[in-house]
Amino acid sequence: GVSEKDYIRLQKYKLEKDDIVFSRVGSVDRRALVSDEEDGWLFSGRCLRVRVIDKDDVNPKYLSYLFGTYEFKEYIKSIAVGATMPSINTKILSDIEISIPKMEDQNRIVEMLYSIDSKVWNNKEIIENLEQLSQTLFKHWFIDFEFPNEQGEPYKSSGGEMLESDVGEIPKEFIVKKANEVFDINIGKTPSRKDTGMFSLKNGMTWVSIADLKEQKPFVLNSKEYLVPEAIDKYNIKMAKKNTVLLSFKLTVGRVALASSEMTTNEAIAHFNQVENGISPEYTYLYLKSFNYESLGNTSSIAKAVNSKIIKNMPFLIPNGKVLNDFELTIKPLFKQIKEIQLENQRLSDLRDILTPQLLSGKIEIPDELGVR
Repeated sequence: GVSEKDYIRLQKYKLEKDDIVFSRVGSVDRRALVSDEEDGWLFSGRCLRVRVIDKDDVNPKYLSYLFGTYEFKEYIKSIAVGATMPSINTKILSDIEISIPKMEDQNRIVEMLYSIDSKVWNNKEIIENLEQLSQTLFKHWFIDFEFPNEQGEPYKSSGGEMLESDVGEIPKEFIVKKANEVFDINIGKTPSRKDTGMFSLKNGMTWVSIADLKEQKPFVLNSKEYLVPEAIDKYNIKMAKKNTVLLSFKLTVGRVALASSEMTTNEAIAHFNQVENGISPEYTYLYLKSFNYESLGNTSSIAKAVNSKIIKNMPFLIPNGKVLNDFELTIKPLFKQIKEIQLENQRLSDLRDILTPQLLSGKIEIPDELGVR
């Protein structure tokens, strides 16, 4: 935040709804459309603002979709300046020539694309709510230990017996083991970048990075880069099976996700592979999400303190069979619904990405009856 005095002084850097903001340095192809929520925010010197002068001639949402096409992104990267770090400026943006159709066509295109985006955004909100519910249930059962006892009453507050353990007091029939006693834990790997041809941007085996864990949750569906089959064999890269729980433990510690299919990861991510008749991926995911990773560090920098040996030896709480089974029966339907919604969002996003350039180029025309009323 900034002081009121600075806010007044920086008015020329204030954003308004429907402004489009570009990254000025680095990822110069990235852009965002300002919504009601960001109206009045200030933008930094590492950003550039595009503001439509006459909204009767140009729909800002249409312009944002145009700026988001693959062709435009590749073009803006090609005209960026700077030998080591690409950058753009107001002159570069101002000199770009674009073709804008008549307003009614813009509006029809925006209506179709925006309807898809709105569905995606609504779905993300549902996912967030369902995940929050699952984390609340986990906390109630396995941090507060208020799971239902045999009489259906909350265990701890009803006088349930507690015993001391390596992780503090736990219910009498619960146990604590080292993680590598509960799971088959592997660590990912990165092939040498000098070995050309090991990576692909489109095809191959999903290769997950920490950034993928941030952007896709709780299920990882795909990745920014893929490994060719040859790389898997050549570098003896460990596979994470479907439903494996993935945990980042380097640089950014504590990001957790579930593998939606068989995939690989880089060396900053540990694979908590499920064993037969073992702990469910849903419980594992929620346990690792709630774990205090600061407790594993021996230095002031948790990023430097945690390594694969520490992760493999981290304490893992195992409830008794009935409690764990009852919890899994409750939680599995939530995760099933979340995964279905995530997959729907992927299909919708793919559809939008296919439609956008076709609509903007005029190769697909929208009938008048689908236009804005």
